[in-house]
Amino acid sequence: MFNKSLLKSVQSAIAEHPDKRVLSLSFENKKYFIKRRRGNGRNAFAKQNPSAAFWCEAYKIMTVNARLRLAPKLVLLDEDFFVMEAAGKTLQGVAKEAEYADVRQEAFEKAGQGLARLHAAGLHHGRPALRDIAYDREDGTITLLDWENEKKFVDAPAPVLDLFLFLHSCFREEWPDNALIDAAVAGYGSVEGSDQVFMALKAFIADHHTLFAVCHALTPFGWIDVVSVDKAKAYIAAL
Repeated sequence: MFNKSLLKSVQSAIAEHPDKRVLSLSFENKKYFIKRRRGNGRNAFAKQNPSAAFWCEAYKIMTVNARLRLAPKLVLLDEDFFVMEAAGKTLQGVAKEAEYADVRQEAFEKAGQGLARLHAAGLHHGRPALRDIAYDREDGTITLLDWENEKKFVDAPAPVLDLFLFLHSCFREEWPDNALIDAAVAGYGSVEGSDQVFMALKAFIADHHTLFAVCHALTPFGWIDVVSVDKAKAYIAAL
């Protein structure tokens, strides 16, 4: 049901922060996020134009939620913004913050399961980085955020790119061991059909041997994205 009071609160928040693309909002003791149809000034090469990205994200969220509860709940959609219910702590925060130490393994395992369930349904995310996956410890649910990414720079099935980008994001954190990554991979592997994605992921590595060889040669420079590609490739090869 359309909530006029919520709309007024959203419009007031936007008026107070006219230059912000994403805003948090507390309304009737509940937390929401507002996402506006505008660019963020970053990654222009890697992203669609703001209007295309906005409508792409809104469409994908509605499509996913019609099949699976893995995307944020949209409570308001306007031609210039949409409003989502808050979905918990990002996996990046779960991995770092002491108060989540007791649920880290579970959170990452469920994240892997959620990503595999998405792929099993014939859907994909586009860039499931740790900052774009949220865990709600109260009900143990996973929500994937930021569905606007659709640009591809290599030829590979969407689930394969999703899984590789997820692993790459994990290795960017430079954790002391792979326990959380192993938990996520185990969660992914628990879903029917995941074996085919793992096989396709290994084929992707083999098909792009030159690209990964160049990345390996560049690791002495210490560039985090390149080093993480190399680590992700080595991890995948050992699966």
